[in-house]
Amino acid sequence: MRLAHQFWLSLVLPIAIAIALYAAFSSAHRRQILRQEATEELRNYATLLQAFVESALQRNDMALVRRRAEHFARADRILGVAAFTRAGEPVFITEAVAADAARLGEVAARAFREGTDVEEVSSLGGQSVMFRSVVIHPSSANPELVAVLVRDRHYIELLERSLNRGLAVTGVVLLLVSAVVAWLVGRFTVGLPARSLLAGAERVASGDLDAAVPEKGAEELSRLAIAFNTMTQSLREARARAEREEMARLDVERRLQQAQALAAAGQVATSLGHEIGSPLNVIQGRARRAADSPGCPEHLRAELETIARQSERITRVVSRLVSLARPTRAQANESDLLRVVEDVIAFVGPECRKRGIETSVVCSGDTAEWARVALDSDRLFQVVFNLCLNAIEAQEDGGELVVRVLPEHDGPGGARAVCFDVEDAGPGVRAEDMGRIFEPFFTTKSTRGGSGLGLAIVQGIVQEAGGSVEVVASASGGARFRITLPTDTSGSPASTRPASTEPVMMEEGQ
Repeated sequence: MRLAHQFWLSLVLPIAIAIALYAAFSSAHRRQILRQEATEELRNYATLLQAFVESALQRNDMALVRRRAEHFARADRILGVAAFTRAGEPVFITEAVAADAARLGEVAARAFREGTDVEEVSSLGGQSVMFRSVVIHPSSANPELVAVLVRDRHYIELLERSLNRGLAVTGVVLLLVSAVVAWLVGRFTVGLPARSLLAGAERVASGDLDAAVPEKGAEELSRLAIAFNTMTQSLREARARAEREEMARLDVERRLQQAQALAAAGQVATSLGHEIGSPLNVIQGRARRAADSPGCPEHLRAELETIARQSERITRVVSRLVSLARPTRAQANESDLLRVVEDVIAFVGPECRKRGIETSVVCSGDTAEWARVALDSDRLFQVVFNLCLNAIEAQEDGGELVVRVLPEHDGPGGARAVCFDVEDAGPGVRAEDMGRIFEPFFTTKSTRGGSGLGLAIVQGIVQEAGGSVEVVASASGGARFRITLPTDTSGSPASTRPASTEPVMMEEGQ
């Protein structure tokens, strides 16, 4: 049985028992009082009848006796009056009880025999009545008489039934009202709070720690609800701490795995650097000697110089790959951002034309005074190159590659900084990959030979230089990488910066 039903029964059952007991005792008490009142009233009528009849007999006026007897017979609830001599002869008898003269004579005869007044309850003509005899002491000229009064008693039963019916209706209404009130009180102070607590406990048992119950109802249930909500809050906090600790542990494990992978990559890079270092030096040396030889055509000399520079760059790239597994070190060199961007665009131009990708460089005004960053040109080249290469590989069916060099502004901590964006029209970066694209060896191009090191190298170089890198969606739906790098603090003051900010478009080959 539910708690609310038990509470309802505990309230209604005592009330029902109390109403039943009250009805039983009050009915008996009321019956006794009504009968006592009827008896007292009949005795009073008998005393008056005795006085009136004796007064009339003293006058020897039997007509007056009969008139007074008829007058008493018309009194409220008096059915009739009769008088008998000791010999049983009727002296007078009213019309209403004339048919029962023999029964009344028996009552008078018994009163003569017992020498006292007779009072009894009987039935007369199928109706409940009360008899009351009274001895009348006449004058010496008249014989002794016994008068018998007949009083209706049936009205007492009718009144009792009416009062009992009213009491029953009142009791039923009172019981119904009590039951409804008890149900409402039990529902809102016990039932609903208890059900809420039960539902909350079941939710917690199923693993839902966000369960909360209303803090209302009876005082004990309200305090229990407060304690329940406090418990679930503590459980949620404990779960959140456990999740944070688990995430921290997983992050440590992931970083450890990355460190191990980087260490392995460093070892491989070191081995590669050792293996290809000598051939590269030979290529570089032979190219420079050939370029410096007398009679070397100018166009051939330019090609040889390109071979030599790119051999040097390969060597530096391998060294940078090795540095991923080594502690970072501060860089004090500086470079011209726009020049490096133009070099990268020129370098990747053939591949972009092959893929149908349009390239462009957008800058604001004359960058000669402010587009210098505190990063050496080789590393800056590697940053821009990796971002452009990433954009190219994201657009297999053509698109666009835009590099925007933005004006100098206040960077973190109030230092001056320069930004540049590398934007493509590819599919963009998925939301679930935003937090992992800079992790070493994380790649979405594993089926196309991606190593997952390009963006990790970019982030490492930029952060080492005191800058930042972020990625957002571009207006065309692709990806836009924004690099912020500190400027060379030894350059011109802010007042020498150009006022013009009109964009100048530099297409490939310019």
